Amino acid sequence: MKSFLRACLLNGFSLFVVAGFYPGLIIPASLFELLWAGLIFTLINYLVKPIIKLLLLPVNLITLGLFGWIANVFVLIITSKVYPQLTIVSFISPQISWAGFVIPELHISLLPSFVLASFFISLVYNLFNQLLTES
Repeated sequence: MKSFLRACLLNGFSLFVVAGFYPGLIIPASLFELLWAGLIFTLINYLVKPIIKLLLLPVNLITLGLFGWIANVFVLIITSKVYPQLTIVSFISPQISWAGFVIPELHISLLPSFVLASFFISLVYNLFNQLLTES
């Protein structure tokens, strides 16, 4: 129970942090709704993700685990469908110029936006989970 509660809080916090720097993730405004989104995300992670991983097992075996991240994308898609206040949107990234290098303006459509949001949420979650378990 303690690990489930910690996972809910960490998922809610991860959603909050990622929404702060990633324009494709729109989260609920209130703290209660954010914690509710974290709870739903955690439940789907615990209940549905093992089934998705089992269905993707042949692809994972063929690619030697290269496509394991697809399960996280499906979890995020299901969460955004179950809890519509958590939305992933397409967006246009601004042009970036630094030290003579120019990255042009990019249009990130919906599917790559789900992939990027899933990557950032997993990264932030795992980072804070490591920090909390080591102390």
